[in-house]
Order: sequence, then structure tokens, then C-alpha cells
Amino acid sequence: MEEGYPERLLLRMLEIYSPSGQEGEIGRFLAEEMGRLGYRVKIDSVGNVEGRIGSGRPKFLLCGHMDTVEGFLEVKRRGKVVFGRGAVDAKSPLAALICAGKRYVEEGGKGTVVVLAVVDEEGKSRGMRHFISNLDEEFDFAIFGEPSSAYGVTVGYKGRLVFTVTIRTSPGHASAPRFFENAIYIGADLVGKLRGLDEEWEGGGEDLFKSPSLCVTLFRGGTQDNTVPGICEVTADVRIPPGMSSKMLKERVQQLLEDFKKGREKAEISVEFKDENEPFEEDPGSPLVLFFLEAIREVGRREGKILRKSGTSDVNDFVRASGTHSVVYGPGNSKLDHTPMENVSIEEFYDSIEIIKCAMKRLDSLF
Repeated sequence: MEEGYPERLLLRMLEIYSPSGQEGEIGRFLAEEMGRLGYRVKIDSVGNVEGRIGSGRPKFLLCGHMDTVEGFLEVKRRGKVVFGRGAVDAKSPLAALICAGKRYVEEGGKGTVVVLAVVDEEGKSRGMRHFISNLDEEFDFAIFGEPSSAYGVTVGYKGRLVFTVTIRTSPGHASAPRFFENAIYIGADLVGKLRGLDEEWEGGGEDLFKSPSLCVTLFRGGTQDNTVPGICEVTADVRIPPGMSSKMLKERVQQLLEDFKKGREKAEISVEFKDENEPFEEDPGSPLVLFFLEAIREVGRREGKILRKSGTSDVNDFVRASGTHSVVYGPGNSKLDHTPMENVSIEEFYDSIEIIKCAMKRLDSLF
């Protein structure tokens, strides 16, 4: 790999605007670039790009996402820092995985490296779910590219459950509100109950990663300004800690709704569960995690941090489907995700490439 290539790759990736649903251009670009690096490349029917190099075991999956949230940001370099949409979430982690996989094989690393650049991670995880539905091979280890800083490794993500409660009543004229059940008022009462459930969960322990959370994210109601509302929709996002399941929290929500319906028989209240991901947690004592910490110590000249996050990513679905030992790793400060100030240190970016490669070389010694 040519000197300076990783930085040039990253800058070009940042210049290609690729919000969820618009990954075509960057997908074609990455397919061409990975082909030049010696990867055997294919693009699947949903737009995922897969590059494969080497053969045999160990078999590594290096997975990142090509899409970003919306909002193009000017790509610029100030000193040793690069700015642009995706600089943190998550084009620099994906670029690091592509380059680390190539360097690993160049330097005699054993086995097979599969780089997977997926679509729609910021949306409905359409890319990862398509990959899983067609998965016909086993991986020994997986590294998912998301910002942890180059000097930390993420071993846990919460799961996610999204639901919408729909409240229907008989609408009426707004001049006579006392004669009708107002669906928005009932929805507001429900929001209070849901907030109370979140406070109950929050009070269950000091470690927020080990507690569920609930956030009302959407509230819609009414049809026009002179009518007592006959419909209201309340959507909430629940985060699920390891040790719990979507089934457990779904049952808790359903119990709350059954209690809420009492005394409100004139209203039709229904719930739709729209999306669910189970929590993910890798054993911090596994070889995958320990070898990453050793690589951080060697390359970064500091002790690595073990991180757990309250968010959810493609790793949740992949581990549930495959059972593969997995970590989440990449350069960048996750506090800058989705912000107008996304930026990454070039030094940290290069360190992350070396750390991934070194961790992989330690892992191949097990085979």
C-alpha cells in the first residue's frame, strides 16, 4: 500500500455524500478501490460492497457502513485534523478496516479477510439484514467499524425496541369539547405513564448500561384545527441492556397499556411494535478483546479502555444471527456523531489501522 494512501482514501470517501438510501456512488468507488488493493469484490442486490482477500482460517469479518446521516459538511483539513460528514460516523472506521485488512495480508497474515461495507446502517439496517439472511459461512472473529477512539474497544451495545401506540376516539366539533373524548389528551396522559416507566427503570441502578431506558420520540394527533381530535399516535424508543430481551420489555409495555386502558373504554387503544434488536455484549476476557488491548498498548503507548454504549448498531443483529466473537472499534470521538463538527485526527486514524492489523496478527497465532 502506497504511503499516504489511507488518508487519500478517507478524504475521497468524505467528499462523496452518501446519506442512507444514496450509497450508490460511494459503493462503486469502494468496489473499485478495493479491487485495486487486491480484494475480490462484489456488490450485492441491496448495494452492500464485499471485498475478500486471502484464504483459509482464521476468517475475519471487517464490517463498516457507507451511509451517513443527512447534511453534507465541507471536507477540509486543518492541521492534523480532517472535517467532513462521516469523519467520525463512520467513514474513518470503514477506511481503517479496508486498509488494515490489506496490510495484514501484505505482512503475511494468515487466513481470509472479508471487508463488508453495508448500506442503511443509519436507517433500518437493510444492508446488514440482507447480509445475514444470505449468510452461508462462519467467521472466527468480527470487527465492526464505529468510533470508540483508536484507544478504546467497545464490547457492548444495548438492544432496541420501537413501538407506536394509536389512540382512536369519536371526533367532534371543537366548540363542544366536553361532549367528546379528546385523543390528544389521552395521548398526553399516556406520555406521563411512559415517562414514569422510564424513571422507574432509571432508579433501578447506578450503571445506566445495565438498566433499560424509554424515550417518547414522536407525538402526532388531530386532523384539523376545529375538530376535537379523534386520533393520536405516540411513538417510543426503548433501549434494552444485556441480561434482558425485547420479549421481556415488550411484555412490560403491554402490561402498562392494559392498565392504562382501564376507565378509558370509549377509546380504542392499540400498539404496534415496529423494530427490535437484541442487546450485544462480548466477554471482556475473550482473546479478541485482550489482543485489541495489547495492540492499543503497543501502538498507542497507553492502556486501552473497554467501552459499553447505550446505542444500537449492526453488530447486534449480526451476533444474534451468527454467534461470532465480535468487537466494535474505530477512530473518532462518538460524541461528535451526527453533529456539524464531525472530525477525526489523522494520527489517530493511522494508529487505528496499525492497531487493527496488530490485533489480527495476534489472533492468527491461535490457528
